[in-house]
Amino acid sequence: MIKIIKYDFLKKYKLISVILITAVLLNLLLIIKFNVKGSGAFLGLFPLGMLLLYIVDIIKMYGDDLNKKSGYMLFMTPISGYKIIISKVTTAILELLFILILYFVFILINASYISIKQGYDVPIGDIFTAINIVLSGSLGFNLGHVFVILLAALILAISFILTVYTSITIRKSIFAEIKYGGILSFIIFIILNWILSYTSGKLMSVLSPYYDNIINAGTNITATQLVYILLPVIVLSAFESILLTLGSGYLLENKINL
Repeated sequence: MIKIIKYDFLKKYKLISVILITAVLLNLLLIIKFNVKGSGAFLGLFPLGMLLLYIVDIIKMYGDDLNKKSGYMLFMTPISGYKIIISKVTTAILELLFILILYFVFILINASYISIKQGYDVPIGDIFTAINIVLSGSLGFNLGHVFVILLAALILAISFILTVYTSITIRKSIFAEIKYGGILSFIIFIILNWILSYTSGKLMSVLSPYYDNIINAGTNITATQLVYILLPVIVLSAFESILLTLGSGYLLENKINL
């Protein structure tokens, strides 16, 4: 499993380097051109752009192994289908963690820059307090909210990645001989995500005592309350991830048609 993960990252290190350099240059350009507004604009644009690139990359990573000759050797090894799917998901998670850490670093740098521009005296030891002040005043939430949201996003991302990989796996196994197998697997992907979204909404409304508060109060909730709000969907996503891992592993192990 470790070798698969290492190999996947070696294949994309150039892409990661280009994205990192581009992000830094874009951040500097926006700050130079628009000052504080440019810094805020970057923090808003960066996650949107990275989300799009990330989705394309993880689909390509797994799809190439199933659809291109260069990936056939992976399935000729004695590694089980379960280990392969877990390795691919782990690679995708590590890539996402890298993006989240990178974004958090950008938040620290840009929030520090904004606080200085707004006239705050920021000792190094109080940097997180200063960032909390900036976020609370400008955006209405603090670092506690950021950590909770990022944790929930990570769990949801794992579930989303597995729905993508399961759909691709179904295309190359159950629907391998069907003319419109790609369309059917895409429909399955849509259905899986709709079921998760619908069930999560129902659970949140039934199990979370703070569900109505987030609608009525907007951002006026604590980080602890946010944990309770997101807990049902996190648990459901974790359970779904286990089922999808088992299903995809079984198909890779027994039904794959390369």
